[in-house]
Amino acid sequence: MNKPLNFLLLISCVLTHAPARAASDAADETARPRVTEASTANAIAAGGALIEADRMEFRMDRRLDAIGNAAIITDKQQISGDRIQYEELNETLRVIGNARIEGGGSVIKGPDLRLNMGDTVGEMKQPIFFYQPAAPAAASALPQTATSNAIRSNSRPLRNRLTKSAYDDSNKGYQPQLRTNTTAASRGDADAMFFEGQNKKRLTNARYTTCEAGVDDWYIRASEMEIDDFNKTGTARNARVEFLGVPILYAPKIDFSFQNLRKTGLLAPLIGTTTRSGFEVLTPFYWNIAPGMDATFGTRLLSKRGLQYQGEFRYMGETYQGGNNIEYLPSDTSTGDNRYYAKLQHQQDFLNGWSAGYSLEKVSDDNYFSELSTRITTTSRVNLAQQASLNYADDVWDFNLLVQRYQTLGQRTFPYERLPQLTLNGTKDWEVGDRYVNTNLYTQWVSFNRSESQPNFLATPNGNLLTGVTGRRFTAYPSVSIPFTRPYGYITPKFGAHHTSYQLDNTDFTLNGVNGEYQSGTRTLPIFSLDSGLYYERNTRIVKNSYTQTLEPRLYYVYIPNRDQSAIPIFDTALADLNTSSLFQENQFTGNDRINNANQLTMAVTTRMLDARTGDQRFAATLGQRFNFTEQRVGLPGANLRRGDSSDIVAAVTAKLLSKWNVDAAWQYNTYDAELVRSNIGMRYNPEPGKVMNLSYRYTADLLDQINVSGQWPLSPRWYGLGRYNYSLEEHSPIEGLAGLEYDAGCWQARTVLQRVSTATADANYAFFFQLELGGLASIGASPMRYLERGIPGYTRSGEIQSSVTP
Repeated sequence: MNKPLNFLLLISCVLTHAPARAASDAADETARPRVTEASTANAIAAGGALIEADRMEFRMDRRLDAIGNAAIITDKQQISGDRIQYEELNETLRVIGNARIEGGGSVIKGPDLRLNMGDTVGEMKQPIFFYQPAAPAAASALPQTATSNAIRSNSRPLRNRLTKSAYDDSNKGYQPQLRTNTTAASRGDADAMFFEGQNKKRLTNARYTTCEAGVDDWYIRASEMEIDDFNKTGTARNARVEFLGVPILYAPKIDFSFQNLRKTGLLAPLIGTTTRSGFEVLTPFYWNIAPGMDATFGTRLLSKRGLQYQGEFRYMGETYQGGNNIEYLPSDTSTGDNRYYAKLQHQQDFLNGWSAGYSLEKVSDDNYFSELSTRITTTSRVNLAQQASLNYADDVWDFNLLVQRYQTLGQRTFPYERLPQLTLNGTKDWEVGDRYVNTNLYTQWVSFNRSESQPNFLATPNGNLLTGVTGRRFTAYPSVSIPFTRPYGYITPKFGAHHTSYQLDNTDFTLNGVNGEYQSGTRTLPIFSLDSGLYYERNTRIVKNSYTQTLEPRLYYVYIPNRDQSAIPIFDTALADLNTSSLFQENQFTGNDRINNANQLTMAVTTRMLDARTGDQRFAATLGQRFNFTEQRVGLPGANLRRGDSSDIVAAVTAKLLSKWNVDAAWQYNTYDAELVRSNIGMRYNPEPGKVMNLSYRYTADLLDQINVSGQWPLSPRWYGLGRYNYSLEEHSPIEGLAGLEYDAGCWQARTVLQRVSTATADANYAFFFQLELGGLASIGASPMRYLERGIPGYTRSGEIQSSVTP
């Protein structure tokens, strides 16, 4: 018999096997249970179901037919169709005509459906399915990845908690990538879909893509495909990737994720070529060990060198994180040597402010990076750290124990080993009357050593310092400062005493053919400084915009008496670069082996333009110079002392114009010789994502003279041009060049890049990259992304550019 539509809760009871009795058709409407949205929702949440239809029929209280726009709604999914037949006895369900299952971010449609509601076993013919994007994965979990490079690029929360050098991928050559685009939906179809339990589905003769409906540019086609709705992962067997109707990749098994989750399995191979290593193919395998642990293994076939083995293991917990990375190339066919790279690192947080960690990095030979990498920042590396540390920090004290040594590549300056170094800092503010007094204590003890394999020389400005000196150094620097502050300015006097003692071994040295001897001893120097500044501001208008303009003059005075320090060796000290920050430092040397004599006054002025509406800084300029009232008597071995009674003039300008132009510039001008010492100028035009042009110029007298041009720009709808050119005017030769094209088809992107890299230690290396990125799911080919992101500041992947800004 026909049942009125408002018997919703009664039908919910039938499906949950609760006793029920149908009311008469002629029953008074007011006598029926009142159905509300709240009561319906409560019934569904309790495990019941809501049935809707234009008409419903019961057959002997065992079968229910919902006819016309029929739907069954539970707390997990909604099943709908033209007609739904439900058998209460065996809990089977059949949907006839326009069957549809929706829930858990997926939609499945087909002509009919058979399903057992109890064990979720059933079948749908000719299904079409859709998966909607989910929220990004939690930051605490290791992300979906194919290789170590992909892991790092998607793991910023993990990487940022590590030391600066952690997960440095500078040693890497080409790396494959398999990632999921969390902003793109996916879809597919099959001959049949079999429901094989809760959250498990199996499809035959299936296709899968992230292209929108109506666009069939690429597919993963498989004879059988398994989908796990709980883990949001899929497995395609006897699979091939078809691009524009052409098969481009075949694999007996392909594992993928459609909701940014990690999954164990083989990944797409990577193919590339370089002039040093020849044609290369990298075949990776990813192992999702646990939520906070994974590993990547791969073989890299180099036509000119042989077969290289790669592996990386990473882990992460609440109080620890780390990773191990190893590469091994047995019997390089070009050199005949076994070549390897290893990097091991770990960081551990303990209770009560204590932490510890280690980072160990080593290569087999000096030319490993220059011959097996294409990154200029890698090929120029000369020191690989091997260190371990123990740390403690609270509101007052900061302690660090460091054991450190280096592997030095090439004949360059060899840093001292620190075996060990202990540093203790303490800072505390004391309330005295109506103001605060700041006290600071800096102490450090270091044992400087050299390994037997290191030559006994250090580079000096005018030659080599031949020395085998080692020893121990203790430094203590207590100081007191009293800040006097007002809204319009401040003045801060500071008093301190810098004490250093040395116990030296192997004290003989030779500098430019002259023999000498270092001496153990102590050095104590009082230090006084007075820092002061004023703040002026006014409101002004430029064109139609309102700004707050500031004027901030600053005076900084330092007095340090002279002490003869020529008998003190140089362990870790160098002359600091002069800039707008170092102008206001007490000591112009870094490290503790030299303390300059000083009776000097630094004068500087800064002006800023602040947007009156937003407070954003649109413009800032600083000009400063140091004036000396005594001549320089303390310097580095072999270096020339300062001439004249003033330092170079330094200036810096930064501007952000109309949110499109950014300008940063800095200059250092020697007034004594009337010449430019250093100049850095950079400009960027970035009106919108996908449009960026960079121009920079770097100059350092007798050392560096380079121009750098880079950019990304749309050439036509969907096409982007990419390029970078770094040229040395000093050497009259290019340093690095990069040119490429990128195409965005919406659900896939293609990019091709040619790179040229030259260094002082090796001939130029050419590398060719071609990458086909299929809807964020798979990247086939040699990925140039890290080269583009480093070489073109402001670069944006074409797939991430909104269509509204695409020409």
